[in-house]
Amino acid sequence: MRRAAALLGLCLLTGCAHVVRYTDELVQPQTGRSLLVRLPATFGAIVGFGVGLPIDIAALPVTWTLHLSQEDSARDPLSTFFFPSFVLWRIGSLIAVPFDALEWTWRSSATELGPEERERFERELDAKCWDVYPVQVFYPRPVPR
Repeated sequence: MRRAAALLGLCLLTGCAHVVRYTDELVQPQTGRSLLVRLPATFGAIVGFGVGLPIDIAALPVTWTLHLSQEDSARDPLSTFFFPSFVLWRIGSLIAVPFDALEWTWRSSATELGPEERERFERELDAKCWDVYPVQVFYPRPVPR
């Protein structure tokens, strides 16, 4: 348990983008996770957001000052005023991590894909929109003749 907590802490130190993306994947049915994972993650997210609301109210003097100090083009009232709720929302959805680990071990022990299934799976992956990692195509330079 200590090792898992240390690993989670190390991931949090490297940046929050991975944690945010992972918590989004825990609740989305498109990722292939079952209700065993999605229901606890959704429940934890709702509870975390609800617990954060009183903290949002208590932190209102600080968040209001921060909101006023931002430039007009960079102001986002929702992310400023509800920041504690958003953080606790993400932390609350992490309650499903043990269920996801259990399901991952079950998914990883599945049989090898056949050639047709692998082709179908690769076509599905190609059809998805990968806007998180934009791809730049570099064509080789033409060889002078």
